[in-house]
Amino acid sequence: MKLSGRLLRLLPGALLFGLSTLAIAQAPSTTSGGFSTSVGAPSNLASTPESAPGRDRVIRPRVSLTETLTDNVNVNRSNNQKQGDLITEIAPGLHIEARTARLKAYFDYALRGQVYARESDYNQTQNALNTFGTLEAVNQWLFIDFSGAISQQAISAFGAQSPSNSTINNNYTETASYRVSPYIRGQLGGQVEYLLRYNLSTTQSDANLVSDTNISEWVGQLSGSTPFQALRWSIDANQQSTDYSRGRDTDAQRIRAMLTYTVLPQFRVSASGGQETNNYASLNQETNSTFGFGFDWTPTERTQVSAFKERRFFGDGHNFSLSHRFPRSSIRISDTKDVSVLPNQYTTTGLGTVYDLYYQIYSNIEPYASMDPAVKDAAVANAVNTMLAQSGVSPNTQVTSSFLSARATVQRRQDLTLATFGARNSITVVLNRTESQSVLAAQASNDDFSQTTLVKQQGASVNFAHRLSELSNLNALVSRQESKGSSSVTGNGNLKTTTTTYLVNASTKLGAKTTGSLSARRTEFDSTTNPYTENALLGTVSFVY
Repeated sequence: MKLSGRLLRLLPGALLFGLSTLAIAQAPSTTSGGFSTSVGAPSNLASTPESAPGRDRVIRPRVSLTETLTDNVNVNRSNNQKQGDLITEIAPGLHIEARTARLKAYFDYALRGQVYARESDYNQTQNALNTFGTLEAVNQWLFIDFSGAISQQAISAFGAQSPSNSTINNNYTETASYRVSPYIRGQLGGQVEYLLRYNLSTTQSDANLVSDTNISEWVGQLSGSTPFQALRWSIDANQQSTDYSRGRDTDAQRIRAMLTYTVLPQFRVSASGGQETNNYASLNQETNSTFGFGFDWTPTERTQVSAFKERRFFGDGHNFSLSHRFPRSSIRISDTKDVSVLPNQYTTTGLGTVYDLYYQIYSNIEPYASMDPAVKDAAVANAVNTMLAQSGVSPNTQVTSSFLSARATVQRRQDLTLATFGARNSITVVLNRTESQSVLAAQASNDDFSQTTLVKQQGASVNFAHRLSELSNLNALVSRQESKGSSSVTGNGNLKTTTTTYLVNASTKLGAKTTGSLSARRTEFDSTTNPYTENALLGTVSFVY
């Protein structure tokens, strides 16, 4: 890894960190009426040191030590020629939260240093970042949203999939994604609401063969009422430019008008019409008309159903979701089809990482579902991070074995998540299916779509957690993911990989600020080119200052 490339990827994150800390320093301190992230946490979650009632800001350094004994440290070796090793990982980290009058922010960063006992050439460092927030720059008018993430990502869906970040795997690369989005909102004449937003994002990878992606986008919206009380209108417009360092740049514009009619307080219907222009399917700009219809139904405060179907340049797109929450459980079903200019893990549709998955789940169960939005994000984030730490699962693990690409694609994603939490036990079931198809007229990028025009991925996972005592937890995870290529471009019809993972983890609090865990893991990877198996034992001690 080149140091200059790493510094360039970390620079936007440092700027986001500086923005957060500057706003925190300037904000007035609150000694009462602040937020507490420990309010009503599910009984299977231990309270965290960050849960400090009456505080509007939290800064917590931490450090963890992990020892991993594996019988297959390098999955690039052919014919399953295993090479065992003992891996020592030291990971200092920093956790910051802010809930001031002007800033709502969450920042979590860790630097992982990994030392290999047998092969010192494998020694490496990795960054892990998860940050998001909103700064109210001008009272009730100008806002700045920001987010950032650094994680290890699979380059190809058909290459070896890693059981952990410490495994040596040429198919994985460190990838950083940052987004800054200033926007203004208000009213015109007290009748029309307006919003104008500018999105600027960058996604950068450590691998030379992987494309960096820069996106700039303008989004505007006008909305208001009509003389008919039940009828509302809105007009949306956006302009997006996408720059791929190793692919063809694209430009897209769209304008859409929508009418929404409230039939009943719990049921409303909508219809839209508009026009879009882009150069996705052609080297030149093409213009197409769009139209759609849908409904939103909320039969109870715990149940939501929404559906929208729209005619687009690629055919019919849609967005369907159904969610229902019980006092201690929730279920969510979603089915979407739309065009995307970013890889799966960086879009807002779908499950993304394990952290994203459980963030959705916890947001829809009590006590978080009914929390004040001003404190909900940080409370859910803390609960999810605590649960994943106890389970021995990396927050950046992909729910679906995703891959990096350098082109616009039409993606259809189908997800089902079911979670139930009892007094001592919890079960989470996840089913997912994704189809990604290239829509570009011409492309020279060396990604998975240079081998096949359609990538199909599907998977399932079951996680069981049992609270042994107030201090100890037991977790078991089984997952299976499959990737398959259809409509081969190169004539290779054997593009298929399957990854099965078994993980058992026991964790306990060793002190007021110290947590320890032991894990056993088995991974089975099947492919026509380089199958492998891996068994590992892990021990971790974490200390939060």
